[in-house]
Amino acid sequence: MVEEQLTIEAQETVDELWAEQVIPFKLTAYRVEAREPGHYTVHFSDTRIPLLFVYWNPEKESDKRAVREVVERTVGRRSRAKGAGQSWPV
Repeated sequence: MVEEQLTIEAQETVDELWAEQVIPFKLTAYRVEAREPGHYTVHFSDTRIPLLFVYWNPEKESDKRAVREVVERTVGRRSRAKGAGQSWPV
């Protein structure tokens, strides 16, 4: 049940990033796996970002904030690597 709630929150987070135009494409989080306390794998149904590893301390930071930071950092890094003027395939 915890993983189901984390999946819902991960999806809410990527939806917010998409709505804010922070990420250049929509993502769908279909599963979150708890590997150990504070270590999670978020699975996406997208070949560009199939999964991300998210680490956070629940006492210091929310899971939504941790997911947001990892998605922003990862998608931003890949977007910059594509070069100026190029975009991700949608």
